[in-house]
Amino acid sequence: MSDGYRQVGSFESDPPSAVGVGRDVIAFGLGDRVTLVSGRERTAIDHGDPILDLAVADRLLVLSQETLTAYSLDGDRVWSHDAGDAYAVAGAESRECCGLLAPDALRFVEVTGGRERFAVDRTRPGTPDDAFLATPTGFLVATWSFLTAVDGDGEVAFDRDLSAVVRSVGVCDGTVVAALQSDRLVGLDRGSGEDRWRTELDARQVAPVGKGSVLVSAADGVLDVAADGATETVPDLPTGDVYASGDGAIVCSVRDGTIATYVPDRDRIDVAVLTDSVGVGGTVDVEVSNPTEQERTVDLSLDVDGCSLSPAERTVTVDGEDSAVTDFPVASVQREGRADAIVAADGDEAGRGTVEVEDAASGGLAVETALHAARIDDGVAEIGVTVENVGGVPLDAVRLLEAGTEATDIAPGEAWEGTVTRPYEPETRVSVGLEVTRGDRRREYAPTCTLPSRPTIDAAVERDALRATVAVADGVPVEDRLVVEMPGAGRVRSPVTIDGDELLLLVPQYESGVARIALDALDAEERVRVPGNGTFTTPSSAGGRDRSRSSRETGATSRSPNSTESGETTTSDQSTASGDSTGDPSETASSSARGSERSRSDEAAERGSGRDTEETASGDRTESSVGAPTEGRSESGTGGGPSLSATRRAPDRAPGIGHAVRDRIVVENEGEPAESVEIALDDGERLSLGRLDRGATAPVDRFVAAGEAGELTLPSAAVEVSGTVVSEVDARQLSVSDDAVGVLATVDPDDGALTAVVENGTDWQCRVTGVDPGPDGGRASLSTAVDAGASGTVSATVGERPAPGDAVPVSFWIESDGEERRIDVLVAADSDTAGASAGGEPALTPDISSDTQVAGEYSSVVLVFENDGDEPLTDVSVVADGDPIDSMFYSPARRERVEPGDRIEHYVDLESGYTEPGFEATVSYAVDGTEKEYVARAAGPAVDDESAWTADLLAAWSIDRIDAATPSPEFPSRLSTPPRSEN
Repeated sequence: MSDGYRQVGSFESDPPSAVGVGRDVIAFGLGDRVTLVSGRERTAIDHGDPILDLAVADRLLVLSQETLTAYSLDGDRVWSHDAGDAYAVAGAESRECCGLLAPDALRFVEVTGGRERFAVDRTRPGTPDDAFLATPTGFLVATWSFLTAVDGDGEVAFDRDLSAVVRSVGVCDGTVVAALQSDRLVGLDRGSGEDRWRTELDARQVAPVGKGSVLVSAADGVLDVAADGATETVPDLPTGDVYASGDGAIVCSVRDGTIATYVPDRDRIDVAVLTDSVGVGGTVDVEVSNPTEQERTVDLSLDVDGCSLSPAERTVTVDGEDSAVTDFPVASVQREGRADAIVAADGDEAGRGTVEVEDAASGGLAVETALHAARIDDGVAEIGVTVENVGGVPLDAVRLLEAGTEATDIAPGEAWEGTVTRPYEPETRVSVGLEVTRGDRRREYAPTCTLPSRPTIDAAVERDALRATVAVADGVPVEDRLVVEMPGAGRVRSPVTIDGDELLLLVPQYESGVARIALDALDAEERVRVPGNGTFTTPSSAGGRDRSRSSRETGATSRSPNSTESGETTTSDQSTASGDSTGDPSETASSSARGSERSRSDEAAERGSGRDTEETASGDRTESSVGAPTEGRSESGTGGGPSLSATRRAPDRAPGIGHAVRDRIVVENEGEPAESVEIALDDGERLSLGRLDRGATAPVDRFVAAGEAGELTLPSAAVEVSGTVVSEVDARQLSVSDDAVGVLATVDPDDGALTAVVENGTDWQCRVTGVDPGPDGGRASLSTAVDAGASGTVSATVGERPAPGDAVPVSFWIESDGEERRIDVLVAADSDTAGASAGGEPALTPDISSDTQVAGEYSSVVLVFENDGDEPLTDVSVVADGDPIDSMFYSPARRERVEPGDRIEHYVDLESGYTEPGFEATVSYAVDGTEKEYVARAAGPAVDDESAWTADLLAAWSIDRIDAATPSPEFPSRLSTPPRSEN
């Protein structure tokens, strides 16, 4: 059962906002700081933002508003990623994933890098009052009276209604211990959820973890509760919230503005020094006795005056009422004679003795060994080994066991140095085997050292540039490939050596999106959002009449496949996109992201090639790329007149349905000046370019998008001078990717209402996180999840009213596989879309049921939706939203099918305290596969007393549609914007 405890420290603090428990450390969230308690030691980490929750896994995980940050236990920030609407985090050591709990979902996030692996829907909506706990096999979630266990694959192991609100929950030895508001303490099987035992106990709080038992704070003190339900009082711990580390070595009590630290009473451990005399190569033996009935694990250290011990620390486990002997080898002797030997247990002196020290340096092996991390090269740590002869006679040989290398004749005062390599794993302790020989004496040593922590990367946007600092730990030089990814400029990999403490980078920004700075082999990275210069922007240097002939000749003719117009380069001075870039804007932020919507075959080819160059984004082509430009030349240049040519620069494929693709045609005059130059496209569009001087170019840009998978046709074009065709460009067929996230969107020219259907053709769930209704508007937040292979609908409003038939540029932000990118699309302006559902079609007619009663503490509005048409409705859902709704009890209504004349009754529980409550309900359904949606508002009176509810009050409740049902947007097979030129 329980140990005795003694207090070893305390400090004053405000009540913690969060507590995380690890194997040998307890973390407290105090304001915007984290305090780690480990025995007598405390470490403070300045997080900078208010802390919502904490978890201690292989990293310290700190959850703030919309952000999850990982730190090493030494306080170094490792990574930081978007957490969305999560309000709780849980994790355990040696688990690959931690859990992020949001109202409707549980997300599994990798602890090492912060990538979201997958997410599962919750069995019921939750609130920030939920209890969330990691177990050895998964997670526990307590919501109201329900306790749900989810395994590591996201499957529900059990879902129990315990019939009373769950106050707190903990785990020990396969048993879940739950404290209920009904003054009961319940033990359940961790795997099945079946009851093991129940007991009457006014338990206020349960420590999250325990070994054979858990600590429980009750009204009359702290109890130790075993896995079988047996209880024992713990008089040494005060009443208050209590937390124990996973190994039971630390207990913290939180009470009245004070956090006190306790440790098990190690005075019950007896130690004795058994050795009378010792020399180099011998050992000092220490006996550890455990007079208690419970098994004990204790960290011992030994200090013998005049001796170097290797190792000088041991961890010993002793059974109850038993003893064990451990030894401490003597590595070297500096002074002979009687010496004090001091034994410490868990940092406290536990016993003393005396030892006769023999075989001093003048006659024996007297060496000092040391290891240190010398450098880290491409993920491999180079470790320096030093053996110093501190004795008075030469050493015959020093041999590095694993390498077989050997040095001879090490004179007194001299040292031998060697190197070994190890795979770099941050903060891992490594050792090396050595053998030292003198005469017939032979001694093996195993010095150790700890590898430095992973380099940290801090990045921030300053004006029009990204400033990043890469800092290495402990001054250990690092060689690696530095990866810089900037939206609109592709990716750069460059070898880099950081010899000092840090490396400073200053990278110009081009377009909005997520920038990434990383060290390739060390898995160290930082992502930061850069604002860019608006959507659908063209670089200011993208062609024009100012371009001189000399720059054209020297630049264009010498361009190589590795030019800066390709998606990825290999030198730092090529990290910016060329001013002539013809990149596809729909891939602005995704050309270098792992979660890019490029075809999977492209990615496989990229990995197989092993090259870091020519990772060409879908719309980022040079004149010598696979999608070579098509050209035409005039026949009028031979007589000294104008000589015009036209070149099309466009990608070979469209990255997805609805994605905007830039179609650029460059008109160039290599002859005499030409007046009245025009370009005519085969689809009827024309654009006047005016006068073109000798050597001038005029780029003509427009965006096109496909409304269906298959092919997208870029029409042919002709260049005319004074009405005469002098050059032509052939039409081009582009394939349309069907394994990307596609967007089919329409906008009503009358009111600017935008409706978009997002089709997820990838293998991962995605989420629409924002929309910029452009062309230079701000981003509005959205949060709509779309499963793999499914579709979802989002809505927004376009500020400027387009004309019917226009193609409107709009940007969406999509988050998938832990990364966010921007997709630029074209939206069809169609006034027929909004009115297509007006009148005559079957719909769900809303009404208020007579079962409605909005009175007293428990109030419910019962909504009735009846299919008054002649056709069945499918995929029906009703989702209510509003401040008066009691989110603890509310859940949306969903029906697969509603037959004609059938209806849905939907209960909406309301909170008390509102005199005129009101809320909105979003109703969606499908008729013959056409999706429709409308919003209705319900409102009416409320009274404080149930006896005061009357029929007149019921009649005063009403529900009215506030917009009409809208079908899924109809999308043309092809969209295009008018051509434009800066000429």
